[in-house]
Amino acid sequence: MRKINLSENETMPGVFHASAWGQPIDENLLELLIEKAKVNSNRKARLCLHPTPDELLQVTYLAFSSPYSDKVHKHPHRPEVVIPVHGLARHSTFDLTGRILNSQVLDGSNPVANSTDVNSWHSLEVLSDSFVMIEIGTGPFLSTSTVYL
Repeated sequence: MRKINLSENETMPGVFHASAWGQPIDENLLELLIEKAKVNSNRKARLCLHPTPDELLQVTYLAFSSPYSDKVHKHPHRPEVVIPVHGLARHSTFDLTGRILNSQVLDGSNPVANSTDVNSWHSLEVLSDSFVMIEIGTGPFLSTSTVYL
């Protein structure tokens, strides 16, 4: 089976999909995704290891280039697990008024998983030049999968 080629598998700007589960990944994937994030207008690039948004299991490599910060958001239909693999980012959770409830630095040199509960308001702020994480969630991915505060 051919390795995932980011040049051929772009489904939207900065979004790449494997063509099948178990497809081999290039050994310099992190560097390739970081480069894609640097040139993308939203400073983010993702490689979905799941072939389609309809999959029940969704595993995604996300790369961010500084400066980057998410809007505060939640996922009303699914929990989320994030595993840092490169760089530093601050993951924060919020109450309904936007007040920070908890804030934690995610460090790629210490790849400890962080989980976010269903309906938990949260955001990510990149603290280093770049940050890469693995995000695991359930699908299918729908237009209602993410809601912003």
